[in-house]
Amino acid sequence: MGFAESYLGQLRAAVGHRPLLVIGVRVMVEDSAGRVLILRRSDTGDWGLPAGAMELGDSLEAAMRREVLEETNLRLGAIEVFGISSDPAIENFTYPNGDQVQTVSILARAPMAGGAPGSNDGEAEDFRFVDPGSVRAEHFTRPEFPSLQAYLRWRETRAFQFF
Repeated sequence: MGFAESYLGQLRAAVGHRPLLVIGVRVMVEDSAGRVLILRRSDTGDWGLPAGAMELGDSLEAAMRREVLEETNLRLGAIEVFGISSDPAIENFTYPNGDQVQTVSILARAPMAGGAPGSNDGEAEDFRFVDPGSVRAEHFTRPEFPSLQAYLRWRETRAFQFF
């Protein structure tokens, strides 16, 4: 589905660039070596995570599986939610086209269960599995870097991350 047909795209047509409150999903896709998939965003050129917004009629699980498949061509194994990010200092974001959002993001991890990294929707232009501790903030999209840090804390403590 293209952006214009999506729930968020239809809202944008009605409200323009004004801020919208969005339910988002971010998934740490793990390979068998424990590395995490990052992708280079085609709109900003920054590295980020497979992520997106829920659609009307979606469950969180369906949104996660759909977004990962659309953005990366990968299928997921069992999904485990490890946190929620809702701090406006992190989650308020203005896209290059001027669209503004404040996102409540559900954070999850899942093993890669099939497919090969590639773009199905044009939102990403490069893919890498990396040691999540090696990622630098200056090379990562601002709202998603704290989610990666939360994932590292969760891996160490198994404590639910809420920020």
